[in-house]
Amino acid sequence: MTTSNQQAVKQYISALAFLIIIYSSASTAQEEAAPAATPAPKPMPTITVGGRIMMDAAAYDSDDADLSSGTEFRRLRLFAKGEVAEDWGYKVQYDFTGDGAEGIRDAYIKYTGLSDIAVLRIGNSSLPGSMEDYGSSKYMTFMERGLPVLAFGPSPRRIGVAADSSGDSWSAVAGVYGEDPATDETEDDSNTVALRLTCAPVNGEASALHFGVHGQYREMGGREEARFRARPEAHVDDTRLIDSGTISNVNGYATYGVEVAWVGGPFSLQGEYIGVNVDRDTDCSINMDGFYIYGSVFLTGESRNYDASSGLFGRVRPKNSLGDGGKGAWEIGARFSTVDMNDEVGRGEAEDVTLGLNWYATSRVRFMVNYVNADLDGNDAVPDMDADIVQLRAQVDF
Repeated sequence: MTTSNQQAVKQYISALAFLIIIYSSASTAQEEAAPAATPAPKPMPTITVGGRIMMDAAAYDSDDADLSSGTEFRRLRLFAKGEVAEDWGYKVQYDFTGDGAEGIRDAYIKYTGLSDIAVLRIGNSSLPGSMEDYGSSKYMTFMERGLPVLAFGPSPRRIGVAADSSGDSWSAVAGVYGEDPATDETEDDSNTVALRLTCAPVNGEASALHFGVHGQYREMGGREEARFRARPEAHVDDTRLIDSGTISNVNGYATYGVEVAWVGGPFSLQGEYIGVNVDRDTDCSINMDGFYIYGSVFLTGESRNYDASSGLFGRVRPKNSLGDGGKGAWEIGARFSTVDMNDEVGRGEAEDVTLGLNWYATSRVRFMVNYVNADLDGNDAVPDMDADIVQLRAQVDF
């Protein structure tokens, strides 16, 4: 474990203790304020405290790249959310694996008074993007997102205004954003508009058919450079096998994608295509793309939990948790993903095959094992590279 990880643990424990004290004080105050005999309006403000801990270990084997095995806290987060008045809420979330402002995740005001199906968020929040990226890391089938999502589709949290709306079988999210809180303000901010639309013509208790599209356009402001790269679906080592390098004279770039997912009892399939068009202040624009597809099955009969109102997957609930006399839920999965950076930037084509085994001891405690075979088909500019990776994760959220 690195020194920065050790410091993050100390800060996490201190912050958790502080939030518990605040939460306990708020709960006591509400109980004292509430009349015993007559119903009363819900006391304000309210607070809910939670977080997640994800601990990873990874072993790398490669004759072509210098990759370091090791351990890390992949995520170490705390959040507080609640309401301050009718229709007005908030959420603050911090990841202690970040440094200073880099650790700020959610930090926004929420307003729900527009209509019964609309929510407005003002502040730092996730940009609507691909299904795998916009969804929570707590519920991913594999330890890391697929190659094209890592390279092109990351939805970093940025400061802006976003509106969500949804129905029983559809969802829509749109927003306008500036930069993230950690950006060095030496240049004019970039500006991004983002949109995600989904529908689910099939949406049952253990069945779903999902379709979605998403798009973003980022105008670069005073930052006229862009770069697209990805680790080989493992995070402990910082090496990116696929890397566009720094692209100069960039006016902006558009990211777009389509997504499909299907659930039938214990079986599920999911896939996405993501493309990028980089608009440059030259005669040559740049196009790159990639896709992933994966399948999974629960050996113990559970199903992936799909929510049509968000177009995302949520918490898996074992039929028999370990503490209730059962053995939890067991899931296996296989994924193929690829990214092509050959055409305009000449940086090769990467392909990953990932195999995964998940054990959900309870709905909030999970252990994961992933094997990744990562292959970079190089060219004159970049050499061929191949790596085999075995990684483990223990996670809990509360």
